[in-house]
Amino acid sequence: LVPPSVLAHAGHAHHAAEEAASGHHAPARTFPPADSVAAPAGLTVSDCWIRALPNRLPAAAYFRMRNSGDQEAVLVGAEAPGFRKVMLHGHDEAGGMARMVHVNEVKLAPGEAFAFAPRGHHVMLEQAEVDLEVGTLRPITLWFEGPKALTVQCEVKAPGTMK
Repeated sequence: LVPPSVLAHAGHAHHAAEEAASGHHAPARTFPPADSVAAPAGLTVSDCWIRALPNRLPAAAYFRMRNSGDQEAVLVGAEAPGFRKVMLHGHDEAGGMARMVHVNEVKLAPGEAFAFAPRGHHVMLEQAEVDLEVGTLRPITLWFEGPKALTVQCEVKAPGTMK
Protein backbone atom coordinates (compact mmCIF):
# COMPACT_ATOMS: atom_id res chain seq x y z
CA LEU A 1 0.00 0.00 0.00
CA VAL A 2 1.12 3.54 -0.65
CA PRO A 3 1.89 5.31 2.64
CA PRO A 4 -0.30 8.35 3.40
CA SER A 5 2.72 10.63 3.11
CA VAL A 6 2.99 9.77 -0.59
CA LEU A 7 0.60 11.27 -3.11
CA ALA A 8 0.03 8.98 -6.08
CA HIS A 9 -0.37 10.56 -9.49
CA ALA A 10 -4.16 10.55 -9.84
CA GLY A 11 -4.19 6.97 -8.51
CA HIS A 12 -3.38 5.51 -11.91
CA ALA A 13 -0.94 2.68 -12.56
CA HIS A 14 1.83 3.60 -14.93
CA HIS A 15 3.57 0.61 -16.44
CA ALA A 16 6.02 1.52 -19.18
CA ALA A 17 4.04 -0.56 -21.69
CA GLU A 18 0.77 1.10 -20.68
CA GLU A 19 2.33 4.53 -21.00
CA ALA A 20 3.70 3.70 -24.42
CA ALA A 21 0.37 2.28 -25.60
CA SER A 22 -1.74 5.11 -24.24
CA GLY A 23 0.64 7.94 -24.94
CA HIS A 24 0.05 9.08 -21.31
CA HIS A 25 3.22 10.22 -19.55
CA ALA A 26 3.91 12.04 -16.33
CA PRO A 27 4.78 15.65 -17.10
CA ALA A 28 8.53 16.18 -17.34
CA ARG A 29 9.86 18.51 -14.66
CA THR A 30 12.73 20.84 -15.33
CA PHE A 31 15.19 21.82 -12.64
CA PRO A 32 17.93 24.46 -12.40
CA PRO A 33 21.58 23.34 -12.28
CA ALA A 34 22.01 21.30 -9.09
CA ASP A 35 25.10 23.26 -8.04
CA SER A 36 23.04 26.49 -8.07
CA VAL A 37 20.78 25.44 -5.17
CA ALA A 38 21.26 24.37 -1.55
CA ALA A 39 20.68 20.91 -0.15
CA PRO A 40 17.65 20.46 2.11
CA ALA A 41 18.71 21.21 5.71
CA GLY A 42 19.02 18.09 7.86
CA LEU A 43 18.25 15.62 5.08
CA THR A 44 20.59 12.67 4.54
CA VAL A 45 20.51 9.95 1.92
CA SER A 46 22.37 6.69 2.44
CA ASP A 47 22.82 3.23 0.93
CA CYS A 48 22.05 4.28 -2.64
CA TRP A 49 22.28 1.55 -5.25
CA ILE A 50 21.02 0.84 -8.75
CA ARG A 51 19.86 -2.56 -9.97
CA ALA A 52 21.39 -2.85 -13.44
CA LEU A 53 19.56 -4.76 -16.13
CA PRO A 54 21.13 -5.90 -19.43
CA ASN A 55 20.68 -4.26 -22.82
CA ARG A 56 19.89 -0.83 -21.39
CA LEU A 57 16.55 -2.01 -20.03
CA PRO A 58 14.96 0.33 -17.46
CA ALA A 59 16.82 0.24 -14.15
CA ALA A 60 15.76 1.20 -10.63
CA ALA A 61 17.56 3.10 -7.87
CA TYR A 62 17.01 2.53 -4.15
CA PHE A 63 18.17 4.41 -1.05
CA ARG A 64 17.25 5.53 2.46
CA MET A 65 16.30 9.11 3.35
CA ARG A 66 16.27 10.58 6.85
CA ASN A 67 15.03 14.04 7.80
CA SER A 68 16.76 15.20 10.98
CA GLY A 69 15.96 18.83 10.19
CA ASP A 70 13.11 20.88 11.63
CA GLN A 71 11.24 21.40 8.34
CA GLU A 72 9.30 18.96 6.18
CA ALA A 73 11.30 17.79 3.15
CA VAL A 74 9.31 17.03 -0.02
CA LEU A 75 11.03 14.96 -2.72
CA VAL A 76 9.56 16.04 -6.07
CA GLY A 77 11.84 14.47 -8.67
CA ALA A 78 15.22 13.11 -9.66
CA GLU A 79 17.77 13.38 -12.45
CA ALA A 80 20.45 10.93 -13.51
CA PRO A 81 23.06 11.60 -16.19
CA GLY A 82 22.83 9.01 -18.93
CA PHE A 83 19.05 8.54 -18.62
CA ARG A 84 16.57 10.64 -20.58
CA LYS A 85 13.59 9.69 -18.38
CA VAL A 86 13.80 9.56 -14.55
CA MET A 87 10.66 9.17 -12.41
CA LEU A 88 9.60 8.53 -8.84
CA HIS A 89 7.59 5.30 -8.56
CA GLY A 90 5.84 3.38 -5.83
CA HIS A 91 3.90 0.15 -5.70
CA ASP A 92 0.22 -0.39 -5.07
CA GLU A 93 -1.74 -3.60 -4.66
CA ALA A 94 -5.23 -4.06 -6.03
CA GLY A 95 -7.08 -7.34 -6.48
CA GLY A 96 -4.02 -9.31 -5.41
CA MET A 97 -1.90 -7.76 -8.14
CA ALA A 98 1.07 -5.49 -7.45
CA ARG A 99 1.54 -2.62 -9.86
CA MET A 100 3.90 0.27 -10.30
CA VAL A 101 2.45 3.76 -9.75
CA HIS A 102 3.97 7.13 -10.54
CA VAL A 103 4.25 9.39 -7.49
CA ASN A 104 4.51 13.17 -7.67
CA GLU A 105 6.17 13.59 -4.29
CA VAL A 106 7.31 11.89 -1.12
CA LYS A 107 6.88 13.94 2.06
CA LEU A 108 9.28 13.43 4.93
CA ALA A 109 8.33 15.09 8.23
CA PRO A 110 11.03 16.16 10.70
CA GLY A 111 12.45 13.07 12.42
CA GLU A 112 11.03 10.71 9.79
CA ALA A 113 12.90 8.17 7.65
CA PHE A 114 11.76 6.56 4.39
CA ALA A 115 13.27 3.73 2.35
CA PHE A 116 13.15 3.34 -1.41
CA ALA A 117 13.50 -0.45 -1.71
CA PRO A 118 12.78 -3.36 -4.07
CA ARG A 119 9.03 -4.12 -4.33
CA GLY A 120 8.36 -0.61 -3.03
CA HIS A 121 9.29 2.94 -3.90
CA HIS A 122 12.13 3.45 -6.37
CA VAL A 123 13.59 5.92 -8.83
CA MET A 124 12.85 4.55 -12.31
CA LEU A 125 15.72 5.12 -14.76
CA GLU A 126 14.59 4.80 -18.38
CA GLN A 127 15.86 5.52 -21.88
CA ALA A 128 19.48 4.78 -21.00
CA GLU A 129 22.22 6.39 -23.03
CA VAL A 130 24.91 4.51 -21.09
CA ASP A 131 25.61 0.91 -20.12
CA LEU A 132 25.52 0.31 -16.36
CA GLU A 133 28.61 -1.56 -15.18
CA VAL A 134 28.30 -3.58 -11.97
CA GLY A 135 30.64 -2.22 -9.28
CA THR A 136 30.76 1.36 -10.59
CA LEU A 137 29.20 4.47 -9.06
CA ARG A 138 26.58 6.60 -10.82
CA PRO A 139 25.25 9.97 -9.57
CA ILE A 140 21.58 10.70 -9.01
CA THR A 141 20.34 14.17 -8.05
CA LEU A 142 17.26 14.16 -5.84
CA TRP A 143 15.12 17.29 -6.11
CA PHE A 144 13.11 18.72 -3.25
CA GLU A 145 10.65 21.60 -3.00
CA GLY A 146 12.38 24.92 -2.70
CA PRO A 147 14.03 24.04 -5.09
CA LYS A 148 16.72 22.18 -3.18
CA ALA A 149 18.89 19.33 -4.45
CA LEU A 150 21.09 16.57 -3.10
CA THR A 151 23.35 14.53 -5.40
CA VAL A 152 24.26 11.04 -4.21
CA GLN A 153 26.56 8.36 -5.60
CA CYS A 154 24.86 5.03 -6.19
CA GLU A 155 26.61 1.69 -6.53
CA VAL A 156 25.57 -0.33 -9.58
CA LYS A 157 24.65 -3.88 -8.54
CA ALA A 158 23.78 -7.08 -10.40
CA PRO A 159 20.21 -7.73 -11.68
CA GLY A 160 19.38 -10.31 -8.97
CA THR A 161 20.25 -8.01 -6.06
CA MET A 162 17.41 -7.43 -3.60
CA LYS A 163 19.11 -5.32 -0.88
